[in-house]
Amino acid sequence: MNILIFSKRDLTSTVLLNDLLPRLLALPDCRLRVVLAERTRPVELVVPELTRMKYHERDLPFGTVFPKLDADPTPLPPGRLMTPTQLAARHGIEIVVARAMDDPALLATIAEFAPDLMVSCRFSFLFPPEIIALPRRGIINVHPGRLPDYAGLYPHFFSMLAGEASLGCTIHFVVPGIDNGPVLASGELPIVAGRSAFAHNLESHLLGNRLLADLILAMMDDRQIEAIPQAEYQLKLNTYPTPAEFERFHASGLSLIEATEYKDLLGRFGRSPV
Repeated sequence: MNILIFSKRDLTSTVLLNDLLPRLLALPDCRLRVVLAERTRPVELVVPELTRMKYHERDLPFGTVFPKLDADPTPLPPGRLMTPTQLAARHGIEIVVARAMDDPALLATIAEFAPDLMVSCRFSFLFPPEIIALPRRGIINVHPGRLPDYAGLYPHFFSMLAGEASLGCTIHFVVPGIDNGPVLASGELPIVAGRSAFAHNLESHLLGNRLLADLILAMMDDRQIEAIPQAEYQLKLNTYPTPAEFERFHASGLSLIEATEYKDLLGRFGRSPV
C-alpha cells in the first residue's frame, strides 16, 4: 500500500514522525512518502503567545538546532530522535516541503507516488475536493482532540481551558470541510496537572499514531471498519485562541509550554543532549 503522509514542518510533527514512520514501515508491503507543510499565518506574528509557540515549534528547531545536527555525519546512537533530513536518510523515504496546497512539489509527489491512502497529521492546508477524490482508500485525518466537541485548531488548549479531565484523539475520513468526516477510531488520555498544553498535544498525537497503525493494518486485512457519521450541527469549531482566552488560560494556572519539558525534548535529538 502506498501511503502519503501530510504533516507539518515543526518540532511536534518531527517527534510524531519519529514514532509513526517505523510503525507503518513494519506493516506488510507498506511504502511511504511525506509532505511537510510550511506556513505562517498572520495571527502568529501578532499574538504574543502564538509568536512564542512559533519560535519553539519552528524557528529554533529548524533555524538553529536541526541544521547543526544535519551537518554532523556521525551515525546516531539507537533511540535518539532524528531530524526530518535524518529520518529521510534512515528510512529511505522522500520528504518534501509544501508552502501551499497547489505547490508544485506537493502535486508532483501525488502524481508520481499514486497513493492508495493519504494520512493527514497536523497538516496546515485544507484538501480540495479534487485531491480528496484521488486516493482509492481516501484521506484520513488524525485530530488531537475529541470530536465533535473540539474541532479545528488548538483542541488541547481548549480542552484544558474547559477543565476537561481528559484529552481526546479522533481519526476520521476527510471530506470537504473541517474535522467533519466520519469517525473511524478514537481514544482518550488524562490531562495531568502541571503538564503543559505543548506536552499534552504531543501525547495526543502519539496516541493517534497507535490508533492509526491499528486502523491501517485493519484496512490492509480488508477487515470491516465502521465509519460513524458526525452530525454537522454538533460540531464545535475553534480557531486560534484569542488574547482574552490566553489570559484566562494563564489565570487558571495552566501553561502553554514548560522550559524543562522543551529542553528535555530537544535533548533527545542528535548524538548527545543539545
